[in-house]
Amino acid sequence: MIRINLLPVKELKAEVVRRRELMIGGVSLALTGVLILGVYAYQWRQASVFEKELDELRKELQVLNVKAKDVTELQRKIKEFEGKSKVIDDINKKKSGPVRVMESLAVATPSALWLTEFKEIGGNLTITGVAVDNQTIAEFLKALASHAYFNNTELVETTQNQQPGLPPRRFLIKSRLIYQPNVASTSAAKPVHAPVTIKDNSR
Repeated sequence: MIRINLLPVKELKAEVVRRRELMIGGVSLALTGVLILGVYAYQWRQASVFEKELDELRKELQVLNVKAKDVTELQRKIKEFEGKSKVIDDINKKKSGPVRVMESLAVATPSALWLTEFKEIGGNLTITGVAVDNQTIAEFLKALASHAYFNNTELVETTQNQQPGLPPRRFLIKSRLIYQPNVASTSAAKPVHAPVTIKDNSR
């Protein structure tokens, strides 16, 4: 006697559908895993590139910081040098100032005029002397005013000299002494437009 086991058709179809679903699910899961791995690998690669760029930027920043420090140090040295140079220049001007003042005074002094006192306190200058006449005193006053080292020069008084053997006219002149005048003012003499008035205080 022969026996044949025949599965029902419905159960066979259900088995086929179940296996197909399992296969689809497995393939989908595998594709999802591959996709996730691909995204992770891409992100890791991008992160590596960004990290490398960040390291390069940090190195460049360090180099720039060093250069900035060098520039700052250079600027400090330049400023320090300029300060020292200015101090030296001021010292030289102060050294040469009195010499040039005396040179200007010698040039401005007429041959018929003699100085008896030259006194300066805090830049305020007082000059006293004797001269043969008022015209000589006026010429001396104009000559002083033409030099940049003497500012606001004015004749305070002129009187008759009572001492025998000396020129007949005594005078007193006041001025503001400038040891370091502007370069422009020393390059040319200052013009004197107004006439000098001699105030005679003779008694």
